[in-house]
Amino acid sequence: MTLTFIVGTGRCGSTLLSTILHTHPAISSLSEFFATVRLRAFPPRPINGLQFWQLLAKPDPNLDGMVGSGLRVPEHLYPYDSGRFRPQTGVPAICHMTLPMLTNDPDALHDELAGEVRRWPRRPVVEHYRQLFAWMRDRFGRSVTVERSGLSLPLVGQLRATFPEARFIHMYRDGPDCALSMSRHAGFRMIMLAIEAARLAGAPPKEFNGEYIPLPPRQLRLLPPDFAKMFMGQLDPDFIMGTDLPLPEFGRLWSSLIQQGVESLSHVPPGSRMSLRYETLLADPVPQLTMLAEFIGVEAEQSWLDEACRRLDLSRAGSATRLDPAVLADLRSACSPGEQALSAAAASPRLVPVSPSPGA
Repeated sequence: MTLTFIVGTGRCGSTLLSTILHTHPAISSLSEFFATVRLRAFPPRPINGLQFWQLLAKPDPNLDGMVGSGLRVPEHLYPYDSGRFRPQTGVPAICHMTLPMLTNDPDALHDELAGEVRRWPRRPVVEHYRQLFAWMRDRFGRSVTVERSGLSLPLVGQLRATFPEARFIHMYRDGPDCALSMSRHAGFRMIMLAIEAARLAGAPPKEFNGEYIPLPPRQLRLLPPDFAKMFMGQLDPDFIMGTDLPLPEFGRLWSSLIQQGVESLSHVPPGSRMSLRYETLLADPVPQLTMLAEFIGVEAEQSWLDEACRRLDLSRAGSATRLDPAVLADLRSACSPGEQALSAAAASPRLVPVSPSPGA
């Protein structure tokens, strides 16, 4: 099986890339697949088909809570108004983002997949994943599989250990632009509020690993009411989107994720990894997509390149440059460790060269 993972910090343009790859007739593009099963993705013991299906389809209270409270983000593609499932009673996790990217009828695909997967035998979870990826690939008449999840850099080590044959594409974006986009995204704001809540509760600081982990009851009691309600599933859009969160904190989060990711990717064999910068893709898409297709193992057909170019929006680059100069300076300072990590990676023989973002 030809398997490629696109990894990044989130808000780096990778959702757009998933959409572009989905239009290629040979690529099975799985969007946000591991994002929906992150906390339970790699059980240590063998599981049967029913248990594997529960891993994929068990409703996620955080996703349902976001949608139910009106905090939908662009990645939430399920037809909540017309589909069979409702966030109030639980939407199968795989239906929020992954299945709607593949079909206009995610409910039917959910049922078809459930009937298939639940019959599978007990075995290590990696064998379930391999069969699932092959089934999805064949179901839609494709030849290669590409999985892309936002906020996936912390998963590189686990993905590489589970799928040693896989290829990795690190997609990244100008640090200040990416951090600014994070600051406007409900999911990242919830992450930042959770980090702030841990600080307010006196929890020891930890390096963020991409997982949203609730606080224990003894620490919840130490939180202001609005923070405590968030951990109890009572999501208030005004609190989440309206709370003043310092922009440099998102820059520091971006830097931390980049530093972790560059280190993890340095252990992937050179021929199995490449980097793709969002701004370069926007400015010069044809050679970038041609190189990408070759790396994935498919042909860069002209009709596909033409369709991809129509989907690109050059105005999305450089958004942070419109900030107040003093605010931008603080944000650039917060992003500096991440920019330095990208620069060091470009100079290291262990990594495929990447170019640092503007203003590094």
